[in-house]
Amino acid sequence: MKKRWVNVKRLKRLMLYLAVIAVMIFFLFPFYWILATSIQPSGQLYLPTPNFIPRNITLQNFISVLGGGRVNIAIALKNSLIVAIVTTGACIIFGIFAAYAFARLKFKGSNIMFIALIFVEMLPPVALLIPFYLIFKQLRLTNTLQGLIILQISWLLPIVTWILYSYFKTIPRDLEDSARIDGASKVGALMRVIVPLSLPGIVSAGVICFVFSMGEFMGAMALVNVERTQTLPLALAQFVTKYQIEYGNITASAILAIIFPVLFVLIFQRYIIKGLTAGAVKE
Repeated sequence: MKKRWVNVKRLKRLMLYLAVIAVMIFFLFPFYWILATSIQPSGQLYLPTPNFIPRNITLQNFISVLGGGRVNIAIALKNSLIVAIVTTGACIIFGIFAAYAFARLKFKGSNIMFIALIFVEMLPPVALLIPFYLIFKQLRLTNTLQGLIILQISWLLPIVTWILYSYFKTIPRDLEDSARIDGASKVGALMRVIVPLSLPGIVSAGVICFVFSMGEFMGAMALVNVERTQTLPLALAQFVTKYQIEYGNITASAILAIIFPVLFVLIFQRYIIKGLTAGAVKE
């Protein structure tokens, strides 16, 4: 009886491992395919039988996209990093104060304002593009990085506020009251007590904001039509033309585009998991 139970337990563990391996292959194979395509000569990319394992490895595609070819990926990468870093920093700073106000301060209309904030986040971005474009055109913010930053802040600040609000609600109010008794102001209690305890939530919100900003395409397409302010998603789209699709250059540019978000996630993954799950187990 005991031996049978051990066999059943091993079978369950084996099934679990097989399921995990299947899920990992499902999610990681597209990344492997992009990487494998980026390091193959262009002549091997159009063969009738695809090469799952590259036969001849070359860095020519990376040299082409970084060497000032038809599409300058280096400028696009610099623009994307500037927009993503400034957007993330602004969303975190404004999001901390907004989330603290909704989570801790009781003022007239706070619930309605918070619901309105969530409602704005639920709106499809395409519905807001035309109003944004008309406003930004009047303000001469089209074809500028400042315009892209303001646009992305308006889209990402609500979700950052939402994440931080959920995290701030999990922190006992007694800790903040103790700081107030010791003479700290509300802002002082926020900076010395709430923010340090909320570091996992702040980091996870920042990572999500950074990743979304690096991959934003629709708003950039509406506001930018000059090369000097193009971001990476716009630059990648230029490799798809009416007559051909430059798979080698697209995949090499995609590898460059995902390096920074992946590094960001790997460095802060411990904070991300803790930050996103904290509110799920706390009353």
